[in-house]
Amino acid sequence: MDDGMEQTPGGFGGVATDPEALCYDGERVVERAPLGSGWAAVTTHRVLAYNPATDGRRFEAVDRPNVCGIDVDASGDPRYLRWGLRAALYGLVGLGGGVALRALNVASTLSVGETARDAPVGGVLAVTDAIAGAVATLATLLIVVGVSLLVVAIGLLGRYLRTRDPALVVDRFGDDPVRLPAPRTDGERAASTLSAALTER
Repeated sequence: MDDGMEQTPGGFGGVATDPEALCYDGERVVERAPLGSGWAAVTTHRVLAYNPATDGRRFEAVDRPNVCGIDVDASGDPRYLRWGLRAALYGLVGLGGGVALRALNVASTLSVGETARDAPVGGVLAVTDAIAGAVATLATLLIVVGVSLLVVAIGLLGRYLRTRDPALVVDRFGDDPVRLPAPRTDGERAASTLSAALTER
């Protein structure tokens, strides 16, 4: 690859619209397809994609032997859904436990009044007061952690909904798929064109 072509795609006008500029020596473009405001291409060595409109990585390159399929998908990234649901579940459990401890008023039940403190069993009463304080602290902690996890869950689920936009998905052996946001029409056309190119020797 020429020294000037090692720059980030989009840094030079020609690179953003020309996958040939990103090929290594001896590598050539087999097929290319438009992808929103960018492009996707299959070369003799890799699958390349460039999309300047995406919020994440603009350029992706996957070695052809690691590609197990190309498809278009709008189901979203399942990782955010799993993490969001898990955080919501733990948040509800924590919040529910804290509220339940507050409602049962365990701390008040275990605490003793000033009159009882003069009794001969003052040492036991001190331990009881310590337990009551610990229960009150635990209830507060559960509520704070529960609310925090619910906020995290909302953020993760919101991120999941944003990934439900149509995307060209490059499935990889032994690794997470590469998702490239694109209009559905472009994605379907690119998936068909590039999948056919991958079968060429």
